[in-house]
Amino acid sequence: MKQHPILYATLWLLSLTVACENYDDDPVFPASDFISNGTYKGEYWPTETWRECNPEEVGMDPKKLKELNEEVRLLLEMHIDIHSILIVKDGYIVAEQYYSDDYGPEDLHPIYSCTKSLTSAMLGIASGLDQLQGVDQKMTSFFPEYDIQNMSDDKEAISIEHLLTMSAGLEWYELEYPYGDERNTFRTWTDSGSGVKFVLDRPMVAVPGEEYSYNTGASHVLSGILQKVTGVRSDSFAMERLFEPLGIDQYYWPVDGDGVAYGGSGVRLRPRDMARFGYLYLRNGVWNGTQIIPETWVNASQQKHMARKYIPNSYYGYQFWVSNYDTYSAVGYAGQWITIVPEHNQVVIFNNNFVEGNELQWNTPERLLTTYIIPACE
Repeated sequence: MKQHPILYATLWLLSLTVACENYDDDPVFPASDFISNGTYKGEYWPTETWRECNPEEVGMDPKKLKELNEEVRLLLEMHIDIHSILIVKDGYIVAEQYYSDDYGPEDLHPIYSCTKSLTSAMLGIASGLDQLQGVDQKMTSFFPEYDIQNMSDDKEAISIEHLLTMSAGLEWYELEYPYGDERNTFRTWTDSGSGVKFVLDRPMVAVPGEEYSYNTGASHVLSGILQKVTGVRSDSFAMERLFEPLGIDQYYWPVDGDGVAYGGSGVRLRPRDMARFGYLYLRNGVWNGTQIIPETWVNASQQKHMARKYIPNSYYGYQFWVSNYDTYSAVGYAGQWITIVPEHNQVVIFNNNFVEGNELQWNTPERLLTTYIIPACE
């Protein structure tokens, strides 16, 4: 998606100017509601409930968080539709606010492509259970029942790791065109009602492992592979091996016409459950003393495997976006973010709604993170 940096910077500076002139708490979204007031009582696991504490008790500057809340109010006036923000530091919620009448803390929110990171996590769990033998296994070997079109040596060479890192080399134009454009391959795929085979049949346009190309269909193939190696659908595997141990008991996960749970988009979670998933990665795959995801998989997930096309200084791991400032994130359409900040022991959750034609929407979570949330720790 093409950005206009001059327009973006102008509007941002304008918003900061207005913020300085209107620093009092907004009556609808007061900072007193955003910033937690509990007491830090030591380490625990948020399986049953999250604890809250004042940010100062864990080394965060509440003034920075108040400034964050103030700018969000201004962004809402600019029609940047932020639904909620949740910040975890040292295992405690230090700030949380819900800005939309449509979504509250108990509502399932669409997380769109954050689904990809869930799929990656489950493949990691399957590898720890020796159900998945390795990321070098070849994609086509899992689907002998299909007469796969456009076969070639390159297609036979596509591995699980190529799918994980968006470098399979399949013809797929998803970020090149708006999702409503008929040239967008994701739209063609979803409109067709096809599942895994549509993706398997795509022609090759690059040698696997050489070029990054964002491909939601590749993530869906990963879900199909997970179903093959575990013998159960991905959503069922997630419930038993991922959600239940973390205390996540509500979710929505759609399934395609062939009975494969969508691996690239479609899941809905509550924001606090999104934070549980992020906290699992922050704790290197451990939850309450149990290694849920192998630590080696967590480490591999946050490596800069591929440079992301069109976006400078941004990289792709195992279905996670990796930044140039030591954070990595599950990212979904319209601004759904689960960001892990290992240096400051933080997990940050954003839920947004896309407003057509507002280009500021896409970069808002990352900018708020780097302008307010991370500096609040420094």
